[in-house]
Amino acid sequence: MILCNPEKISSLFSEHKDKALYGIIAAVDVSESMKKKVLKSGLYLAVIRDDTFCLDGPADFKPKRFN
Repeated sequence: MILCNPEKISSLFSEHKDKALYGIIAAVDVSESMKKKVLKSGLYLAVIRDDTFCLDGPADFKPKRFN
């Protein structure tokens, strides 16, 4: 897992500093308990299903903004 500080991202990509910053976890296989933890943390969850990459979560999911 790669964790990064929002201020560091803003300094590295200054052209995007005024844009919203959200997190995402990508996985091939994820348990239901891990899925709940990821979504509760406000992170998007991306999974592979039938050779298709998709976001997994409820329709009313509200991601956490990190900046």
